[in-house]
Amino acid sequence: MSKPLKLQIIENAKALIQDERNWCRGQLARDADGLSVNATDSGVVRRCALGALVSAAYQLTHDHRQAYDLAINALRPTCGSATLVSTNDMSGHTAVLALLDEARRRGE
Repeated sequence: MSKPLKLQIIENAKALIQDERNWCRGQLARDADGLSVNATDSGVVRRCALGALVSAAYQLTHDHRQAYDLAINALRPTCGSATLVSTNDMSGHTAVLALLDEARRRGE
């Protein structure tokens, strides 16, 4: 049996930012020069937690609008996107990974 789409998105997003060098604060995504880019851009090298969810959803759907909708709702009911962004920017990488793990556990 295949995993639900929501779990696939969470797991793939976590894999994208597992290494702290691939994670960022303050923007959805950054390129190699540190400039802000779209989370689905091919030149992304660093993503925030929400940017990683958008990217993971886009990889599965190939639809920008659907990817953003799925990303915004991926962690519900554990938390909403505002909590995720706040955790990302204020609490840091370890807290983000813990939040993704909690959402995954609740979604299983």
